[in-house]
Amino acid sequence: MRYSALTLALPCALLLSACTTVTPAFKDTGTRSGQCIEGGPDTVAQKFYDYRIEHRNNDVTALRPYLSDDLAAMLNAAGRDNRNTALLKSDPFSSRTVAPEKASVASASTIPNTDARNIPLTVTLTQGSQQWQDEVLMIREGQCWAVDDVRYLGGAAHAPAGTLRQSIEHR
Repeated sequence: MRYSALTLALPCALLLSACTTVTPAFKDTGTRSGQCIEGGPDTVAQKFYDYRIEHRNNDVTALRPYLSDDLAAMLNAAGRDNRNTALLKSDPFSSRTVAPEKASVASASTIPNTDARNIPLTVTLTQGSQQWQDEVLMIREGQCWAVDDVRYLGGAAHAPAGTLRQSIEHR
């Protein structure tokens, strides 16, 4: 009698434990071919804008640790296309031609899904008395977060399309 109760209880316990196991929505977050910046999506985005403000250049090689593999490849290709000269000489990471003096990226702590592979974050940019907002799309590549696109929301956009990717694709 004692063994039959144990024989019945053990499979039931295993079945219940299987019901409470949590698996992430995305087991494989991909790979990354380049270096990356440590931190969550909002931290990496803030470091990206701080670096851009401090260095004031659009050198894709220098920005590479902040950029997704795809966006870095697109920007390298865009640099060889004369149709992109005006955009790439201004500020392709902002909706305004004037480079910002200050950037403040919204916190990602309010995003409930910790398994997210991409997260759009609002960034408030300031140049003198002008202030505008854009949206930076952060994606996870392997264990890294990287900038994958910028949506131009700041009005008076100098780009030919609504996002950085659309502006340099020329389909």
